[in-house]
Amino acid sequence: MKLLFVIGLLMVLASLSVSAESLQIGLIEQDPDPIRAGEIVEARFKVENIWDETRHDVSIELVPEYPFSLYGESPIKQLGRIDGREIVYFDFKLRVDPGASDGDHEIRLRVLDGGKGIWELKDMFFIDVQQEKVNIKPYIVSSDLVTGGKSGTFTLEIANTGGVDVEALELELIPSEDYKLLSTSNYVYIGDVESDDTESEDFTIYVGEDITDVRIPIRLLYEYEDHPYDQQTELVLHLLTRKEAKQVGLVQGSSAPAIIGVIVVGIVAIYLIRRYRRR
Repeated sequence: MKLLFVIGLLMVLASLSVSAESLQIGLIEQDPDPIRAGEIVEARFKVENIWDETRHDVSIELVPEYPFSLYGESPIKQLGRIDGREIVYFDFKLRVDPGASDGDHEIRLRVLDGGKGIWELKDMFFIDVQQEKVNIKPYIVSSDLVTGGKSGTFTLEIANTGGVDVEALELELIPSEDYKLLSTSNYVYIGDVESDDTESEDFTIYVGEDITDVRIPIRLLYEYEDHPYDQQTELVLHLLTRKEAKQVGLVQGSSAPAIIGVIVVGIVAIYLIRRYRRR
């Protein structure tokens, strides 16, 4: 009796092994690749019956684990009959947790093969997740101001160096003692800025005589996935002193002393000539 039980048990284990070995599953692709954290990815698989024996009532069950969760569908795919040497395709849609870290994350599949029992796939399939962050970077890209004591225009550029698009971007120049705003407004509505894109705005200001480092505080308001951001920073516009500007030829020295000298020399010359003629 015990012998029959052992033989029966071995036959069951063998049938499970046959089922496991005859069905091979592979991850074909993920869309998109890589997937950004917080978004939906479609993972497409194939299951191949590499033996000649037909497999009946085959089902595939997804075992969701962090950072993945099923998106709007059953965790079980009913594939039905798979003939020998046949390939069947299936896919799952998964939501990636917004807090998922960069890199590959594994997902597990469990195979149900009719009356032959259930076995869990030993191989793990990896989905590439990319954690894209919001990164808005403002900077001064150009200016026609060289020294203080003058008015001029500078161009402020805003670069979206992150991997996500931002919406409803607003720019505000905050008043500072270092400059006086000559433009009609310190506020600009820019709107949506796509990833890896830039926007620029011009402002005209007056800078005092003795100022060489113009501090320009700014405020940026924008949204990403309905989350508001309030970013404040201070830009610095570096100017030259008049002496430095003269040394590099950007400012010409005053010609008034030379003109006065010529006039004085001329007057003296006229005086001497007249005096000589009277003699």
